[in-house]
Amino acid sequence: MRPLCNILPLPSSTLFPLRSRSLLERPWLQLALCLSIVVPCMAGAETRSKNMVYLRTIDPGIEQDIRYASAHNFTGHPLDGYGAGECLLSLEAAKALARVQKALQAQGYGLKVFDCYRPSRAVADMGRFATEPGDPRKAEFYPRVDKQDFWRLGYVARVSNHSKGSTVDLTLTGPDTLPADVWTLSAKQVDCTAPYGQRWRDGALDMGTGFDCFDERAHTDNRMINAAARDNRQTLSRAMEKEGFTGYSKEWWHFTYSRESTKNIMDFPIVPLGASDVLDISHQLIVVTTKNWTDIQGTAQRYERHGNTFRKYEAPFSVVVGKSGLAWGKGLGSVEQREGPVKREGDGKAPAGVFKLGTAFGYDGTADTQLPYLALTSTIECVDDSHSARYNQLVDGATISKDWNSSERMRRDDDMYRKGIFIEHNTPASPASGSCIFFHIWRGPTSPTLGCTAMDSANISRLFHWLDPRQSPLLVQMPEAQYEKIRESWTLPER
Repeated sequence: MRPLCNILPLPSSTLFPLRSRSLLERPWLQLALCLSIVVPCMAGAETRSKNMVYLRTIDPGIEQDIRYASAHNFTGHPLDGYGAGECLLSLEAAKALARVQKALQAQGYGLKVFDCYRPSRAVADMGRFATEPGDPRKAEFYPRVDKQDFWRLGYVARVSNHSKGSTVDLTLTGPDTLPADVWTLSAKQVDCTAPYGQRWRDGALDMGTGFDCFDERAHTDNRMINAAARDNRQTLSRAMEKEGFTGYSKEWWHFTYSRESTKNIMDFPIVPLGASDVLDISHQLIVVTTKNWTDIQGTAQRYERHGNTFRKYEAPFSVVVGKSGLAWGKGLGSVEQREGPVKREGDGKAPAGVFKLGTAFGYDGTADTQLPYLALTSTIECVDDSHSARYNQLVDGATISKDWNSSERMRRDDDMYRKGIFIEHNTPASPASGSCIFFHIWRGPTSPTLGCTAMDSANISRLFHWLDPRQSPLLVQMPEAQYEKIRESWTLPER
């Protein structure tokens, strides 16, 4: 089994319910037609509220499959306003969803979101579709419903809570999930109520129907679905309700965060995640820089936010990175990759970019840290086999069925992982993009790693004590020249 990160050996829609209104009511048709003309002209006229955040900046581990940014939805085309497949929510709703994810993970489950904030122009786009001829995706999403009845049946409405930033469409993942299919325009349409193994495989557990299935079987308490699907719906509903989300009776996937006052309808377009979105919510930074892409040694400096600026916290300290230096990794925000290598599995490079910090781990039973802490046992390993469903995850190999051929044992014979912190690179994981990246203890100041960032044991102890997940700490790691190029545009501090 290849140790990926060890020190090298010396010289290692849904829409807010509107049940009583009908397509035949002319005021709504007039409004839909009006919006179809007016809203496109408003593109870019509204800016994003400061309270609206990208879910990836709060919890990058929640999977995303934003259907309305693609043609794989009931309309058969990307909706107006979806310029990127990103989930945005109000800050409080996003934090609550992260708490749901944490609670579900403790039970072996996880979340996958299909839709979050929805611009009102997208709602108007749905309205136009329901009044125009053509049913390009009827066989999959509404095989037993005429789209002229969408409003009467409560599947669409003229106003959506999604446009207020506190509603999310989502599903449940878990160990019995069938692998997700890759959708293309030529994919065969299968009835969304077909048995689990026959309908579209969305990478989630059996919930009785697919997402956006306009059918009675999609009603939350419908009894026509099998027992396993009912149990999965209940598991999802209980977890969501515990953190203040309220479901919708006609759509098992639809939840609104109810502990937040109602907001105005919003119409700013969804655009790709930018670095400023990530950094705006952080109050602790660790900036690691090297002289160039191939240097194995670097310097780390901690910063704390004071108002709109970051100030240095204590003295800088030395680190070592991958044996082949650095390469752009898969982290938070978009990185301008006009020059420099790109991180791949097994390339011996540490990832460059902006990253959240995850679980702390170590050999001791407890630790002086506010981070989530995992006490390592002899059976805990990190999976680096990109064909595994557990790729880039810390797992207990004694308690789950193995589907991997390569992993890294975390309880070592040396002190390298006596204290460490998981760096959330490639989270959620894309195959072959790199895995099992940590902060950990170095062998020495001239001994590189196979992809991690390592340091003296005293310095990692300081990180344990200093880092506070409530402050949204981030790692910013890249060569000095690249850091200076993006520093002002990203509002990063001077080194």
